[in-house]
Amino acid sequence: MSICKFCGTEIDWIQTKDGQYIPINFDPVFVIEDGGRERFIEDTGTEIIGRLARPEEENCNLPVAFVPHVRTCGNRLNFR
Repeated sequence: MSICKFCGTEIDWIQTKDGQYIPINFDPVFVIEDGGRERFIEDTGTEIIGRLARPEEENCNLPVAFVPHVRTCGNRLNFR
């Protein structure tokens, strides 16, 4: 666990399948895979595409993944 140097939020790091480490939001989320175009990273480093499940849609049959922190960082313009 570490702290984002741009916004001060608690983040974690995950290694993708291609070997790169990317910052992710600390808390995992449920993902609806056929419902969107957002990118999520599973704990294995696999990327999945979909949308964030609404609270009433969350269940144990859905994939659990992490949101790349660049998507939610309050100072995300500093990432590039």
